[in-house]
Amino acid sequence: MRIVIVGNGVAGMEAALTVRRREPTWEVTLISEESDHFFSRTALMWVFSGQMSHRDIEPLERDAYERLGFRRVRARATGIDTVGRQVSLAGGAEPVPYDRLLIAAGSRPRPGPWPGSDARGVGHFVTLQDLDWYEREVHGGASRGGAPPRADAHVRATADDSPYRFREVAAERHGRLARQPSVIGGGLVGIEAVEVAVAAGLRPYFFIREEWFWPIALDPRESRWISDQMGQHGVEVHLEHEIEALETDSGGNVSGVRTNQGRYPSDCVVIAIGVMPNTGWLAGSAIELDERGGIAVDEELQTSAPGVFAAGDCASVRWFDGTRRPEQLWYTARDQGRVAGLRLLGDTPRYDRGTWYNSAKLMDIEYTTAGLVNWNLEREQNWYFEEQGRVRSTTRVVVQDGHVVGFNMLGRRWDHTVLIRWIEERRSLDWVLGHLNEAAFDTELVPPLRVTRA
Repeated sequence: MRIVIVGNGVAGMEAALTVRRREPTWEVTLISEESDHFFSRTALMWVFSGQMSHRDIEPLERDAYERLGFRRVRARATGIDTVGRQVSLAGGAEPVPYDRLLIAAGSRPRPGPWPGSDARGVGHFVTLQDLDWYEREVHGGASRGGAPPRADAHVRATADDSPYRFREVAAERHGRLARQPSVIGGGLVGIEAVEVAVAAGLRPYFFIREEWFWPIALDPRESRWISDQMGQHGVEVHLEHEIEALETDSGGNVSGVRTNQGRYPSDCVVIAIGVMPNTGWLAGSAIELDERGGIAVDEELQTSAPGVFAAGDCASVRWFDGTRRPEQLWYTARDQGRVAGLRLLGDTPRYDRGTWYNSAKLMDIEYTTAGLVNWNLEREQNWYFEEQGRVRSTTRVVVQDGHVVGFNMLGRRWDHTVLIRWIEERRSLDWVLGHLNEAAFDTELVPPLRVTRA
């Protein structure tokens, strides 16, 4: 059996490992344009800031492909022939035949729609190649995390619209490092790009179109605390700023950001306005895409083509409200990859999304969420408590029809598995508040949270 997987991120690699555990002799080929090795995309900021090396963010040993008998193809996939069952590659390379195929091509950064978005000194912070660009703008080369594994000449010469191309660096062209970066877009990638700039001793501008930072996840009270904390670290947070253009100098390097409220000089701009499924290369194939560009799949991750499955950021799966859309989270890609691996083996498991959860650190503030938060549900009530004292924290519990359906927590560390269990057990608000510290991690020298019901 010839198994081909396009993408060696967490979804593709989990599928490959699932196949190999049961079928040691099957031919398993992984096609990747971005990197030779599987790495943790959520850890790019730690490489930039020098807290981890590139090897540190690779969950598997570098001999894993050879040891597990995987065939690595470092190339850009350009299309799928679902009749002849083969994946075409760029550069005139031989197509790769398959018996069963998994598309796990991930996401690509959403490009800026403004004039000047393609200027030198403008980029993103999503791919390994974005990390390479941003480090060279700010550090004049690799960070303390070391240089990334560079692609070979064939891959470096990839198409200009590829998210995995190596960008020209403005700092290398005009002979000075970026000293005034700007970040556009108020989400997780945006705040990561801000944090690494702060870690490099810079005071970035942070432009956010909405009334507060990250409204899809936070309410105004929670967001205000995050914005205040960013300000204390030297970040200039500009809310309700609509970008009009990215200005350039005579050499084609970015020189400023013009918004509806003024002009801000800038020699490096990170566009962080979201990601979209990396599926443009499937145009004209028999693989059905939805209106968001995600690959339409059923509950078993089957696409519209026989023997072809999709998983991870590029797959549109069913959400709790019945809609289908991509899930762009590390753990959901992991879970989908495991289901897809079983499908490649011929099993018929179903992907069950389960209760949503996520965690992060926003500057130096812990963040944990679980369940349905900021969904504006019918008959929804939000219980909110802010702690001031030795520890500052906020606790928001979402209640619908008498039982808890969501949590949003800032400032303390919480075990999402406990919070999820309470949601699934349909616990009442009073019960949850009485047991809340059972979900807290035993963080050294941190007193338990004491909430008041009023």
